[in-house]
Amino acid sequence: MSEEVFCKGEGSVMSNGFQIAIGPSQYCALFLFPGWGLDSPAKYLLGCCGACAIPMAIVSVQLVRERVVEISQRGGGIAPDALAAVLFGLQMTLAYFVMLLVMLYETVIFSCVIAGFMIATFLLQRFKRRKAASSALTARINAAPCCSPDMVSA
Repeated sequence: MSEEVFCKGEGSVMSNGFQIAIGPSQYCALFLFPGWGLDSPAKYLLGCCGACAIPMAIVSVQLVRERVVEISQRGGGIAPDALAAVLFGLQMTLAYFVMLLVMLYETVIFSCVIAGFMIATFLLQRFKRRKAASSALTARINAAPCCSPDMVSA
């Protein structure tokens, strides 16, 4: 009895148009590095998860970098500037990885990249909205009674 082949080859990049790298007649997709061929269902699923997670990491690094830049602008010294530069480098490296994944022209991997950006953007907007609401509540709680925006003038 022969074993079912998930895809053929050790992994390829840049297909001729969008394809799905599943099936005995399809070449396996290569996930970023030699030896990381998505040649089994488990590896393919792991590749899809990675393709979704990298954009989330980009948005997370961007959020952290924005906070570091805020600290730097308040006179935090050289350390926040250096950290912001390192975080920018990490963000660009991850963005380059996303570009390479998109250039696989593998439909499911591409869809996972887009889904990762969508999920990350959604979560970022929810986080920023909650943070803004929390900051507004803290400002109201800490405001002097005479200056509270909730006070009505008589």
